[in-house]
Amino acid sequence: MRIPISEIKINPGRRKADPTHVDELSKSIADVGLLNPITVDSNHTLIAGLHRLEAAKLLDWAEIECTVCSIDSIRAELAEIDENVIRRSLTNTEVSSLLARRKKLYETLHPETIARNRPGHVSNHQSSRDNVSCEPKAKSFVEDTAEKLGVSTRTVERHLYLAEHLTPKASEILKKMDKQPPRSELMKLARLEPDRQAECAAQFLSSEIKSVNTYLKQGEPETAGTDTPSSFDSFMESSSLILNEFERLSSLLAASSDFTDEQTETARIQANKLREAADRLTAQLEGRR
Repeated sequence: MRIPISEIKINPGRRKADPTHVDELSKSIADVGLLNPITVDSNHTLIAGLHRLEAAKLLDWAEIECTVCSIDSIRAELAEIDENVIRRSLTNTEVSSLLARRKKLYETLHPETIARNRPGHVSNHQSSRDNVSCEPKAKSFVEDTAEKLGVSTRTVERHLYLAEHLTPKASEILKKMDKQPPRSELMKLARLEPDRQAECAAQFLSSEIKSVNTYLKQGEPETAGTDTPSSFDSFMESSSLILNEFERLSSLLAASSDFTDEQTETARIQANKLREAADRLTAQLEGRR
C-alpha cells in the first residue's frame, strides 16, 4: 500500500542514512522505480528501508509503497537491528553492541534457546524443557543471526564475546577511532584484564601501537627486531582487515535484491578480480616452499 511520506516516523535512535548511498539509490529509483517497498509497522514507524525512504524524499515523492507488518515492538526492533547491521558500514564494536541487544530480544521471544552453560557456545542453546517439549524448536540465537546476516556462526560468537568482555571504558575509547583495529586485535584486547583494556585502547587511539602484542611487550627487555613489527605480523594484520571486508561484502550481497542485470554483471567482474588477486597471493606463498 502507498503511504504519505509525511506520515512515516523514524525512531530517534536510528543511525542516519549515508548521503552518498541515498544519492546513488535515488538515481536508480528514478530509472527503474522502487523495486522493493519499505517496511513500516501499524503506526507507520519505519522498520526497514531508511535509504529507500530518504531517496524517495530526494526525488520529492509525496507517497511511497510500503509493506505494513503487524509485529510487536520486539520483532520490530529485531528487524531494525538486522537492517542496520546488513546495510550499514559499522565498526566491529558497533556490530557487537547491536548483536548483544539482538540476543536479549531474541531470547525474550524464544526463552527455550537460552544457553544453560557458558555463553556463546554453539552446543549450549537448549533449555532443560527442550527435552520434553513436542513443539518445533526455534533456532539458537547464533544460528538464526548467522542465517539472517549471511555470516558464519563463529563470526556471531566472536562479536558476542567482544560485547561481553570489552569494558565500557575501552569501548568508548575505541569509538573515537576513525578506523578501529581488526577484530582479531579486538579479541586480544577483550582478553586483557579490565584495568589494562582502557590503557591499551588509548594507545591504539594515539597510534602508539598497532597490535596488542606490542602493548604487552612494553617494559620487557629490548631485543633486536622488537621495535618493528615482523613482516609476518604485518601480513596477518592486513589479511585480517581484508577478510573483515570480505565478510561485509558477503552480508551486503545476501541482503541485496535490487541489483539490475548490469549492476550484477559489474559486481561479478569485480568479484573475479578479487579472486584473481587471492590466487596470485596463494601462488606467491606456494613459491616460498
